[in-house]
Amino acid sequence: FARKGPIVRPQKNPAEWRVNVTQLSNDDGTPVDGTNARQLSAAEIQGRRQAVDFFGFLRESVPGFEQAYLLEIAPQIGVRETRRILGDYQLSEDDVLQCASFDDTIGVNGWMVEEHVAGSVALRWQDIPNCRGYNHLPWRMLLVRDMDNLLVAGRCASMTHGGQSAARVSGGCFVMGQAAGTAAAMAAHAGVAPRALDVRALQARLRTDGAWLGDGTD
Repeated sequence: FARKGPIVRPQKNPAEWRVNVTQLSNDDGTPVDGTNARQLSAAEIQGRRQAVDFFGFLRESVPGFEQAYLLEIAPQIGVRETRRILGDYQLSEDDVLQCASFDDTIGVNGWMVEEHVAGSVALRWQDIPNCRGYNHLPWRMLLVRDMDNLLVAGRCASMTHGGQSAARVSGGCFVMGQAAGTAAAMAAHAGVAPRALDVRALQARLRTDGAWLGDGTD
């Protein structure tokens, strides 16, 4: 199989299991370009073939899966990384591994650095117990450099390749999305650009709404 370390895990319904097994590339072995429609189409075909092949392996070789059936395959390819903004701050791999703190924190990321290449997934963990196991996500990583009135959250926010491999996961995206939406509402109400917001007021509103900023004041 293309990926050497599949993840097979049970779901809330004990009769259902979720399988994370595909790893896609172009025919020449180069990574799929998530901005290229032809490459994405070819990758979706390849991904479905990989899913069906691994399902056949489960039924034939893994006890308990003999009568299993395929319930669902993802409707489209999941893209980890394409374009990213250049913001007032770029979250880096070192920020993740060294559990960086920022005065303008909007929440935290607790995921490790990932590198998906050549059939394997290399993980680089935070320096626990020498650091706390999470890094702050700074407000500045959502602000587009040299442009007002635009916030970008999620995997396209301002991060290096290594930083993005950690903060792109669901938890980090929840943090960035809540902060961006809250800031947009506050800026519209105040009639100012997001960059002009008082970050302390933004942080206070996030705490009121239940966000955990990881700065010891929650």
